[in-house]
Amino acid sequence: MDSSQIEIDAKQRMDKAINVVSEELKGIRTGRASSSLLDRIKVDYYGTPTPIKQMANINVPESQLITIAPWDKS
Repeated sequence: MDSSQIEIDAKQRMDKAINVVSEELKGIRTGRASSSLLDRIKVDYYGTPTPIKQMANINVPESQLITIAPWDKS
């Protein structure tokens, strides 16, 4: 590998790391509830892990309250 290939590989890896950290930081909020806190939570839905945002309405009516209303009550 020459130095340009090493530089390209390092840049790609660093960009991926920055993207992961920025996604993690989206879930952090101080003083206010955020529906993005639930983005990575999955529940078993007919044997398949499904993101909760795909099977329920998520609302933030107050600064410290998150309501989740599932579409299928069972």
